[in-house]
Amino acid sequence: MKAFYWFTRFSLSRFFHLLYRCKVYGTEHPVKGRAIIAPNHTSFFDPPIIAIAWPEEVHFLAKASLFQTSYMKWLIKKLNAHPVNESAQDIKSMKTICKLLEEEKKVVIFPEGERSHHGDLLSIKSGVAMLALRMKCPIIPAYIEGAYEAWPRNSRLPKFGNKITILFGKPIAMEPYLHMHKKEAQQAISEHLLEEIRKLKHKAGSLGK
Repeated sequence: MKAFYWFTRFSLSRFFHLLYRCKVYGTEHPVKGRAIIAPNHTSFFDPPIIAIAWPEEVHFLAKASLFQTSYMKWLIKKLNAHPVNESAQDIKSMKTICKLLEEEKKVVIFPEGERSHHGDLLSIKSGVAMLALRMKCPIIPAYIEGAYEAWPRNSRLPKFGNKITILFGKPIAMEPYLHMHKKEAQQAISEHLLEEIRKLKHKAGSLGK
């Protein structure tokens, strides 16, 4: 793990644990090699939360516009962000993700494709399933509870005091879907992923009681 990434991750970990009593579940048996981590997306906090929660170094996609200034470009590249266009399904973005997965990296992709306006789960786009099938890599479902309350999409500044919980589910293997027609497989995987994220949401609610 690179020194700057490790230092930043440690600092963010202290921040979230102190101010949000951050708890992580489901990392007892990390997946070896390449994988896509697929969390729900409700908050500006989601990327750093996943970075501190997963025990290995992870990689992210970031809007190309964030790389326009030299300082920001240096900073987010050090934190494993890679420039992509608006959609993770365009050709250039697909090539970037595939290259990272070929290098046995963990790549975080938000399967809803955007931050939720109201904290609810949105429909799952086909991009994650498409990439997982192509690279024959597992998808690790994840659910972040409390990040929306901490810093929702429509708020300029974060709020403090609530609890944030991150849960990782059982990896979804691609082998059961490889014999299926591509479109059929993508739909089945997307439905499976949404079901697993919903299960994690329910579990998060139980943990909060």
